[in-house]
Amino acid sequence: MRSGVIILFFILSGLSLYAFTPGMNGDSLLPVRVILNADAGNEAIDTALANIETGYTLTGDNKSTFSRLLKIARLRTSIWNKRLRARLFNDLAGVSARLKLYPLAMKCYDKAEQGLHLPDTVFDQQLDSMLPVCATTASWPVRNKDILSSFDDGKKAAAYAILVHVKQSAPGKRKAFSGINNVGHMFITLIKYNTDNSVAYRSFGFYPRKSSILSATPLHPTAVSTFKDDARHDWDETAGKFISFRRFRKIIGALQSYDQQPYHLNHNNCTDFGLTMAALGGITIGETRGRWPLGKGNNPANAGQSMLEGKLSNRDEEDQTPLFLAMNLPLK
Repeated sequence: MRSGVIILFFILSGLSLYAFTPGMNGDSLLPVRVILNADAGNEAIDTALANIETGYTLTGDNKSTFSRLLKIARLRTSIWNKRLRARLFNDLAGVSARLKLYPLAMKCYDKAEQGLHLPDTVFDQQLDSMLPVCATTASWPVRNKDILSSFDDGKKAAAYAILVHVKQSAPGKRKAFSGINNVGHMFITLIKYNTDNSVAYRSFGFYPRKSSILSATPLHPTAVSTFKDDARHDWDETAGKFISFRRFRKIIGALQSYDQQPYHLNHNNCTDFGLTMAALGGITIGETRGRWPLGKGNNPANAGQSMLEGKLSNRDEEDQTPLFLAMNLPLK
């Protein structure tokens, strides 16, 4: 194997940039710095990525895969070709999303797309501000004004992004409910990237505030509404894109109007909310309606299945960058 490849694998293993190779005068070993050959380096990165991707397919270990990919991403080298760069950061984007590191996921996706939306600042500087601070998996009530105030940070924005997440009641099936009271959920993440490398973001969904066991059920479909923080909520399908300030402002306006709207199982549920916010961001999803006993309407089962089947699109005429997609099941 060529020396450039050997040294790169030392780097990927977290070792020093220096390696011991035979000296020119005899058999002594001297520490020498080897300049990476571009072709050898890209070949080694290609092999390393293939090994990581194969391991992830077998184990599904998000944390380990994230760590291994991040080690490659932090290599300060100019040898990357565009294909490998896109592959690495697409992999990082998908794993970051599954770890619920949504700002980092979209940042990585932007880097995969050659930095179309965010300035290509130092990767490490942005990492700490994007890591989550909450470890719980529960969703808890949050006031609309607290969501809105998160983005009123007095800082200059560099970019905005939206993601829509769907948790199906039965993953991979158009089944409106599964078991007792398992109807799935749809929620969104809204992100504001600032020019100082800080990030403001919230993940939240539209819920009924149940006053009785029958509230927000087919027998009594209406209820007072509430928002809940869904930062740690699980999902099966996610789609995202960067949005303009104009679209961001429309989403904020819609959030303010939703604060006064009642929840209705058939006409104004979590999926209706998610679809409205997604459409304002330029994301449309088809075939989202279905039936259930005594009712019908948009629901997470059909919305998620349509995403799996590719029945979604970017309708933003100002920005036709492909949507970021992360699925926990294979695309149809």
